[in-house]
Amino acid sequence: MLPKAQCERTGVRPVSDAMRDQKLYDRLINAFSMRDFLPTPAAPTGHDEFFATFDRFGTASGSHFVDMTLDQLKLYDGENVQYVEFMVSSWCPNDRERFAKAVGEASDDASKLAALEANGLADCVAAKRNDLAAAIGKITAMLGCETSNTQPGCGVTFRYIVQVYRNNSPDEVFVQAATAAALVRAEPRLVALNLVGAEDNLVARRDYTRHMQIIHFLANDVPVALHAGELWLGLVPPPDLTFHIRQAVEIGGARRIGHGVTIGFEREAAGLLAEMRARSVVVEINLTSNDLILGVRGKDHPLPAYLAAGVPVVLSSDDAGVLRIDLTNEYFRAARDYGLGYRELKAIARNALRYSFLDEREKRDQLERFERRSAEFERSVASGQSPLRNAVALIKAAVTAP
Repeated sequence: MLPKAQCERTGVRPVSDAMRDQKLYDRLINAFSMRDFLPTPAAPTGHDEFFATFDRFGTASGSHFVDMTLDQLKLYDGENVQYVEFMVSSWCPNDRERFAKAVGEASDDASKLAALEANGLADCVAAKRNDLAAAIGKITAMLGCETSNTQPGCGVTFRYIVQVYRNNSPDEVFVQAATAAALVRAEPRLVALNLVGAEDNLVARRDYTRHMQIIHFLANDVPVALHAGELWLGLVPPPDLTFHIRQAVEIGGARRIGHGVTIGFEREAAGLLAEMRARSVVVEINLTSNDLILGVRGKDHPLPAYLAAGVPVVLSSDDAGVLRIDLTNEYFRAARDYGLGYRELKAIARNALRYSFLDEREKRDQLERFERRSAEFERSVASGQSPLRNAVALIKAAVTAP
């Protein structure tokens, strides 16, 4: 991002112009999202468009951490979402070269971690924790949650998951994962770590098993959620479809799997499903995301297979801003495309709290709140007083439409 004066010198327009110029605004939104994307034979999925958006707005997003969190909390409050885990990058760019050099000179994982610790990992973690605490303090103050002047968003409890970018060198992934795991240990509001980035990327494919080994070594004592199985036939060679979910569960120790679309291609898939059920490994289902990015929808999607196998699932909007959707849309799709009824959708919503990364006391409180609000909603619908009294009829009409 450039100062306005520099923009004028280089012929680049300041972003503030978009708020006065509809055409520029539309171009900006289209560049930052999947809006107006239509599949064609030449581009049957939105894969490339989706992943390209992050570099476009990433330069600005880091300095707007507080603003973005506030905006999202207000949106979620309006959707009756009571708990959310935001994904956040949190590492020390000023230490990057020193950390990389220290890790690169070590021969095994234990030596790499020791080298990081000897070169200031604890200082990096302390600084990032202080930054987060200050940011959350600003968020809380601006929401006014402890005052009589509360703002929309106060009804949403929030935590953060630290993300590690998977399409870097193994040593870079090691440094980021070590930092993320240490932050989760140090700061209760950072509740887990995850890997992000295109899973079909050459680096992610080549180093996949190594990444799982890194996570196992560095994060075996902290909660882990991993994007795994966000692939499909034609996107990668068929062998890559056969092991990502299993390794995320068995080596990476994932408690939650993001996407999990390739479960039907996994070796001994039935056994893996049984293992996931026994270990209560949850699958985050992203119906719109999988449709637009992978072209996987309808009967091709594994949601019914997970439900039939008794594997717990939750519904997720993935990147709602990029996809131009909200969480309600995902529940609607589950009802429309897979015939899920109210009880099933309620159980899925409950799973989002039951399998969250909150501590047990907070989880119990959130579940009690969920049951109270659900009971209130059900009573209002039964009495015909709900403003949503026509919603059931609308959903039924959508589901049964030819």
